[in-house]
Amino acid sequence: MSRDGVSEEKLKIVVTIYPLAEFSSRIVGNNASVTQLLPPGREPHHWEPSPADMKRIYDAQVFIYHGAGMEPWVEKILPALQDRKIKIVKATEKTELLTFVEEESLGVTKFLGSTSAGEHNHGDQEGVDPHVWLDPVQAKSIVSYIAQEIATVDAPNADCYRNNAQTVLDELEQIHQEYSAAVSQFQRQDLVVSHAAFGYLAHRYELCQIPVLGLTPEQEPDAATMAIIVDFTRKQNIKYIFYEAMVSPKVAETIARDTGAKTLVLHPIGALTEEENNKGLDYFDLMRQNLENLKKALK
Repeated sequence: MSRDGVSEEKLKIVVTIYPLAEFSSRIVGNNASVTQLLPPGREPHHWEPSPADMKRIYDAQVFIYHGAGMEPWVEKILPALQDRKIKIVKATEKTELLTFVEEESLGVTKFLGSTSAGEHNHGDQEGVDPHVWLDPVQAKSIVSYIAQEIATVDAPNADCYRNNAQTVLDELEQIHQEYSAAVSQFQRQDLVVSHAAFGYLAHRYELCQIPVLGLTPEQEPDAATMAIIVDFTRKQNIKYIFYEAMVSPKVAETIARDTGAKTLVLHPIGALTEEENNKGLDYFDLMRQNLENLKKALK
């Protein structure tokens, strides 16, 4: 995905976070270069670009960011990008976003601890859940929009971009079908998760996430929240507590130890760990790994 070894004639695309890099790279194939700013192993919620990253952005012809409050730093640089005539693509422009208040009212998310849905604030859009890519149907709208916008910049390769995008859309539809088939067999709906990243996934497949932490996984739950989660886990006879690959599992392990549950990974796929990156794992691999762990926990 880096620009190393890519001829100067090719379109230069810079993207912020991993899912956008994965989708964009598949769309453009060999016709353009895609540089991902967020390094492997970095948690995306509070990452900000270095001066070298800013140079990469300013040298690009297309800049793709997620939006939905995921990268609050982007708002400050948009005027400079417009002055440089860089094509700006907000990947969630055409997606239906959910706020945490909406997720709670829909039964998608239960905030059991001291942090209520209304207290969530992420970037410039208060209370908006940014983790859209975890719903493969919503991810399809992101892919279609990115392909459409890149094609406007590089018309000679537009057909190639559209054809490549269709392949990605087909893969996302396959993932959706696999999830739909599996969910129909689930006996449980409640997911006790480390942080509130799985609202779109839960909404699509009629599950309910119970986040131990708030929106960002760096937060620490207080003793009262832990007690409420432990009580809920016992009463609902929940067998597995989910944690994330890039975050310490100690909170999940504490709840599991206090309730007799076990722990499993549920990956938010906003970034890859260095190990996942080195193994060549991608969004589709991780979505399927998530599905296997959901099957284990909820059947």
